[in-house]
Amino acid sequence: METLPAPDTTWEVRVRWGNRRLEASVLDGRGRRTLALGDQKHDDVQLGHPGHVRFEWTEAGLVVRFTAGVMGALRQRGDAPVSLSDLVQKGVVKEDGTSWVLRLQGADELALTVGTLSIEARRGRGRFVRLPFDVRALVLVVLAVLAVALVIASVSQPPELPKLQWLKR
Repeated sequence: METLPAPDTTWEVRVRWGNRRLEASVLDGRGRRTLALGDQKHDDVQLGHPGHVRFEWTEAGLVVRFTAGVMGALRQRGDAPVSLSDLVQKGVVKEDGTSWVLRLQGADELALTVGTLSIEARRGRGRFVRLPFDVRALVLVVLAVLAVALVIASVSQPPELPKLQWLKR
C-alpha cells in the first residue's frame, strides 16, 4: 500500500507525562480539527490541573488558546525558544477574555507545560512515499532464491554409491 505525504497544513500535538505518551493527535482539514486539554467534561484529554489548552486547526495555521497556569516557549522558524510571557509583551500572544491566543504558522514549534505534563505542537511530519519498484533488486533476489533452492535440492538427494566395477574383475 502506498502512503501519501502529509499535507502542509497538518499539525501534530503530543501530550507526555515524563516518558509516557498520553496523547498524540494529528489536526488537519481531512479529519480531526480541534483538541481540548483540561478538566472539563467535553475535553479530550484530562490534565488534572486548572489550566486549559485548546488547539484549533485552520487553513492558515494552528490557533492555540490557553489559560493561566500554562507555561511554555515558542520556537519560530527554528530560532531560539521565546517564553510565552515575552511573547505577550511583544504582542504575538493576544489576550481574549480569560484566555490567551497564539497562532502557529510555518515551522513554528510550541512547547507547553501544564503541571507535570508537557505538550508539544508542531507541523506534521510527512510520511515517506514508497520507493518505485526496482527490477534489478528483484532479479538479484530471484537469482539468490534459485541458488539456494539448487543447493538444497542437491543436498537432499540420496547419495549415489560409487560403481564397484573394478571389484568384479
